[in-house]
This record gives sequence, C-alpha cells and structure tokens, in this order.
Amino acid sequence: MSSRTDISRIPYDWPNKGWSQSIKLAGINWHYQLSQHDNPNARVLVFIHGTGASAHSWAPIFHHLRQTYTVLAVDLPGHGFSVGAVKSQLRIEEISKHLKILFETIGYPEPHVLIGHSAGTNCALHLSLLLKKTPAAIIGFNPSLVNPLNSLLIFLSPLVHPLLTSNLTASILAASIPKTNLINALLDSTNSILSEVQRAPYHTLFKEQNHIYGSMNFMAATNIPELLAKSVHLETQFTFLVGKDDQWVPQSSLLPVLETHFPKATIHLEDGGHLFHEVNPQRSIEMIQQAIDQL
Repeated sequence: MSSRTDISRIPYDWPNKGWSQSIKLAGINWHYQLSQHDNPNARVLVFIHGTGASAHSWAPIFHHLRQTYTVLAVDLPGHGFSVGAVKSQLRIEEISKHLKILFETIGYPEPHVLIGHSAGTNCALHLSLLLKKTPAAIIGFNPSLVNPLNSLLIFLSPLVHPLLTSNLTASILAASIPKTNLINALLDSTNSILSEVQRAPYHTLFKEQNHIYGSMNFMAATNIPELLAKSVHLETQFTFLVGKDDQWVPQSSLLPVLETHFPKATIHLEDGGHLFHEVNPQRSIEMIQQAIDQL
C-alpha cells in the first residue's frame, strides 16, 4: 500500500528541491528527485548516493543530464529525508529490495543506467541482481568494493561500531556533532576539496538523528566478497571511476578487485578524492555520457 506525502520536511533551499517528491511504501517515507523527459523513449538514469550523503550530492550532474534523459535520484532509507526505516531495512540487501518496489510503484521498473557512488555502487549491483531486466550499464564512482583502511576504521569507529549503531547513540551524536568539527574532518578525509556551499548540506544532514542512524547501519552491514561473487554474473556494461587520491577506497586495493571481478569494465583513473563527482561534476558528466554513447 502506498501513499503520496508532502515534501514540507525538505529545506526550502535544498539542491534541486524543485524536482523533489515523496511517497510512503512499507513504512519508508521516501524522498526522491525525478525529472521526466518529454521524450517517452528517453533513457532512464538512476543515481544512488554513498554512505552519509543524499540525492543532493548529484545535483549539478542531475541538472545537466535531465536535458537529455529521465533522471531519478533517491535518498536511501535512513539517509537525507527518506525517513521511517527500521534497522532491519537498512542493510544493502533490504534497501535494494525496497528500491525495486519504489521504482515499480513510481513507474520505472527497468531503469536503463544505474549510477552509484561508493557504497551506492554496491547498492546498484545488489539492485541489478533483483531486476527482471539487467540495466544496460552500471557506472560506479569510487565503488566501495574493498574494506576501508585500518586508519580510517579507527577514525570512523564511533560511527560504525556495532554496539553504537543505535537510535540512542544517533540521537546523542545528532545533538553533539554540530558543536564539533567532525563533519569537516570527515569531508577533509576524503581528499576532496569541497566549497562551503558544497559542505553546507552535509552539516544539515548530520543534525538529523535519522541520517546518522541510517549512515551508521549502512556502513556496518556490507558483505563485499558475497556481492562480488554474485556480480560477476551480471551481463551489463561496467564503467568505474577510481580517484588516485581517494583514501577511503584506495586505488592500490580497488584496482586489483575491479580487474579480477570486472575484467571487461572501462576504468577511468583520475586525479581526485572520494567525492570526485561532487568536486568534478563536468568530468563526471563526460564519463557518464561516454558510457551511454557506447551502449
């Protein structure tokens, strides 16, 4: 059973709010942004953000590609303004099932291209395994297909420790984080130079208990070896962007994984950090367009 809901919870100045929509399905009150192209035969592009982000992270790319395609960017359950999910719905496997239901409900059961960032790429792979028709292309920006470095695990441990992935902890963090420099430190650790305008949405998001709780549990529940073992059977066109300066998903670990499990993939090795697509939207658009042109 679904019901359309309002978007009053979305800040008035939120990136691309003009395309924001909301719908409630299976207890999840989704926020997504949809721009339907006038051409009914236009390809459907779906954008899936990474841990701790939201649909806002694709804003310039979404805005540009909507001129040619139907584009859809979602806030994953427990992220951004998609609220109401319980802990059991925050695993990537469950999120993928709910994404499939969402796409079917709003009329896009078979998206042509899935574009993910970090763990959003993992989610795109899981989703592709569930769809009746495999997407023609999967594009991953700094895909989170390796375990984080030990140094990053230590840095992030307050957010991902199993004993701390609770609503109580999320509530405490939501109240305390704005008083600290943690968000700026996290963004800086990606080796991505974001402007104050680009940082502002993250400061807004991490004031919300829902977002912190969703991010903690999303990070803590990923079985990468199992996902890779299943993904090798996907018959689709793969394109991956690997940032040379990404500390979160270092190229020294990621490239061998991609070469082993996705030997036919197109791999772009570029100067930049983990949030490459936010810092370099124009280059990201070029890579996406090139991948689509090759279909």
